[in-house]
Amino acid sequence: MVDLSWFPYSVTATILFGIAMAFYKLPYARNINRFATTFWLLFISLILSLIFFNKYLIFTNTLTILFGLLWGASFTGLVLLQMYALSHVETNTLFPITTIASLLITILIAVFYFGDKLSYLQLIGLILIIFTISFFLYKKGRLQYPRYVILIGFIIIFISAFNKILQKFAADWVNIQAFQVFQYIFASIISLLILIISNRKELYKNLVSKSFKVGSLIGIFSFFGGYLYLIALTKGPFSLITSIHSSYIFITALTGLVLFKEELTIKKVLLIILAIIATLLIRSG
Repeated sequence: MVDLSWFPYSVTATILFGIAMAFYKLPYARNINRFATTFWLLFISLILSLIFFNKYLIFTNTLTILFGLLWGASFTGLVLLQMYALSHVETNTLFPITTIASLLITILIAVFYFGDKLSYLQLIGLILIIFTISFFLYKKGRLQYPRYVILIGFIIIFISAFNKILQKFAADWVNIQAFQVFQYIFASIISLLILIISNRKELYKNLVSKSFKVGSLIGIFSFFGGYLYLIALTKGPFSLITSIHSSYIFITALTGLVLFKEELTIKKVLLIILAIIATLLIRSG
């Protein structure tokens, strides 16, 4: 009998993560301070990680702390940039583009730096990614978005790729649960420092505002999404679980449609499907 005990965890993780990513637009949509929201998001995730992963802290070593610091700094910047980008771009555009583009960069680094070989399926997936990104960005031969927004998008893509590679190293070299505790410790500290520097005069006001509710909401969804994803990986095949997880961009698009009335045209649905297919090809290859 085939063991599918991992499947409910994987599907639930994908849904939770997809909703959490759509919630990144709430600070812009509700006129809430994104710096304070980011702090609460990360701090709530830290509290939850301490509750669930404290027993794994005995496996902490120097690499765990170093990886946690690097991830905490990069992820804090990533969240802030994504929240800013969502004030100019819809969720059903930003996340499909940045997700598959960061995957493209990750694969290219694996090929040129680590010496991995591309299969035919992965090559088709890479071509499909380039095609999909071009259709997202261009309309009638012209860019649909200001150049500075595209620049921010590129920065998001590279940070996302860096985080994926960093998590791969962490998964291979350190205890992943202890790593999660330290990543949220450093992310919380860094996000608090950024908040203090950027909002010194209205620090208390921003901290006790709606940012706490929104940040906590995002933190709960994203943490448990990540936690269930981790459980799924301990129970089932990596390739299938990561393939299912790639469909989170469709969940994000549907959430954006319901919450923010974002237009979900036939073209966007088609391109999201192409993005998911490209991701499946690369990961199955």
